[in-house]
Amino acid sequence: MNKDFVGQDAWDDRYRALKLDAASSDDCVRQWIERFLPAKPGACLELGCFPGRYLAAIGQRGHELHGIDRTPRVLTDLPRWLESIGCRTGSFRQDDVFEHAFERQYDIVCSFGLIEHFEDWASLVRIHAKLVAAGGLLLLTTPNFRGGVQRFLHGWLDGDNLREHNCAAMAPAKWSELIDPMGFEVLFQGHFGAFDFWMGDLAEMSFLQRAGRAFMRRMKGVGRILPAGPAAWTPYCGLAARKRGASN
Repeated sequence: MNKDFVGQDAWDDRYRALKLDAASSDDCVRQWIERFLPAKPGACLELGCFPGRYLAAIGQRGHELHGIDRTPRVLTDLPRWLESIGCRTGSFRQDDVFEHAFERQYDIVCSFGLIEHFEDWASLVRIHAKLVAAGGLLLLTTPNFRGGVQRFLHGWLDGDNLREHNCAAMAPAKWSELIDPMGFEVLFQGHFGAFDFWMGDLAEMSFLQRAGRAFMRRMKGVGRILPAGPAAWTPYCGLAARKRGASN
């Protein structure tokens, strides 16, 4: 059985009262996504789509939106909200990505912070790739907790959150190796974004952890002077790839 690093009940609790909102125009993941989106509208499927911050951004570029997630709000609140902000919606399903029988392929298949919550992340990458139509686009991102600086900071100041993530999955070069025999041309593989560091809640904190968290909050703006790109401190991993062949 594939290990889920965060139980579904925990996700449902976090999502129960979560306000839905599209990622802002200055969000670096949104900016990264928009670099690769085709101008011609197509059908986009996001795996693990709730709460849809980046799916909404894709929909605002004219693409028809589809999604799958295990949380109940994926069937009700998410499609209604997407339609309310002018997005075109297709099918939304409440189901397990590993078990769902998908009936078609899509022009864009994506996930943003999904694969790193599973032990068998490699199978999940392959599921994404199989769902991309010929000529279509695959977009994957995860946070980068694996880089030296990021791993140290999360281990010291954010241990509970770190344990909810499989750092082995945060390896875009390995994603590229997995999809290479499936007929993809890699457009981007690596790390992106100016230095950023965010923290979840800690059940217990020492004096040094409290002091460290306060220091990181004060230093957040200063950290942005670091050059973007090095895997040691950049906040995100990403892969953009196009499936060879004529588009449908």
